[in-house]
Amino acid sequence: MSDSEISDALARRLSQFVDEDLLAWCERHNLVRYAAEGDDAGEIVEVVAPPVLLLGPGGDDVRALPNPDALGYPVKRLGEMSLDDYHLFVLRWLTRAVDAGLCRCMVCRQSVRNDAPDEPWDGIFVDKELVCWLIIHFDCKRGLAREFKGRHPFELTPRPPESFDVSRD
Repeated sequence: MSDSEISDALARRLSQFVDEDLLAWCERHNLVRYAAEGDDAGEIVEVVAPPVLLLGPGGDDVRALPNPDALGYPVKRLGEMSLDDYHLFVLRWLTRAVDAGLCRCMVCRQSVRNDAPDEPWDGIFVDKELVCWLIIHFDCKRGLAREFKGRHPFELTPRPPESFDVSRD
């Protein structure tokens, strides 16, 4: 496989589950990260890394962003959303993911549950080299910075997001 084919495969892997409308929305809000890769023949390929959801610290915990329109989100259509509006949508989606037992804290790696009032959790938005939303216990927030050492948006392999019912609180 040539360098160009490898770059093309990387680009497809990173954005295969993000539809064009959502990717364009992310670009308008400066949430997409880019890398340029070249091959020996001088061909340059731009690789796009859209934001992701991290349901835990493992590679299998990475999800592509869900499109609120595809899930029937009743509050606002994607095209009308501000970043704050999307945060609220993601929080609703993450609550469903916690209900489904899919989430672990990014720091302590323990299961996150909605029925454990003594272990409250939060959805955090990170806008650094890696742009993501993640789940963390309130008491674990101090250790979050070290969890991002060595994490690079172009090394993640997102899985498709689950289709949760986000039509109600």
